[in-house]
Amino acid sequence: MKPHQKNRNLAYYRRHRNRVIRRKTKFVNQIGWQPRHHGYFAKGKIHCSCGMCAQKTNKHGFPHSQKVQLERLESQLSEYFREADE
Repeated sequence: MKPHQKNRNLAYYRRHRNRVIRRKTKFVNQIGWQPRHHGYFAKGKIHCSCGMCAQKTNKHGFPHSQKVQLERLESQLSEYFREADE
């Protein structure tokens, strides 16, 4: 437990949660998403962070380690199909 814990009532936490939900709902409406319910906006991130959706990946391409991994997978697939044909 923290030595200097602040005494905050439920109204404080409720107001903060609603403020966060309101901000994220406004963002989601701007990009055109249709959420089923707004309560999950209090959790954290509201964007996809996968490699295909991240702007950094789309702009600069995959990192070297992922390029090597993809080349290795492609060579394994080509070997597999070459063996299956024989």
